[in-house]
Amino acid sequence: MFPEQIRTDMTIYNNLDKENGKWCSTQLSGVFWKGIKTRNTDISRMADTHSITVLIPYDVETEKVYKKPKQWKQSPQGAWTIQTGDIVVKGFVEDIICSQKDLKEKYDEVYVVKGAAFNEFGSKELWHWEVEGV
Repeated sequence: MFPEQIRTDMTIYNNLDKENGKWCSTQLSGVFWKGIKTRNTDISRMADTHSITVLIPYDVETEKVYKKPKQWKQSPQGAWTIQTGDIVVKGFVEDIICSQKDLKEKYDEVYVVKGAAFNEFGSKELWHWEVEGV
């Protein structure tokens, strides 16, 4: 879907148990990562905001299979998903975490998924997930 020169790796953390802070991580290779940094200004303050758009090809390289969120909740073994509240990190990381804070203290590009859509138009080579995060 994208030329090799612009692809990168990422790790996604799916929240397995919100009450007990249990997360499952999956490494994905060959995604398109677009980071956006903006400065919001108003009368009272200035604030930098960071957001991302990640395009994940349908044939992304990973050792796990994709499952829709409800299917994944029922049986997360050997699978990954994308849902609001998940955490994405640019690059491969292997940390065991209890919260996003654990990752933010260690890595620069850590975001919470705010939305995701599966785009299955055209041929399978064009199918992909589009993930938005802040």
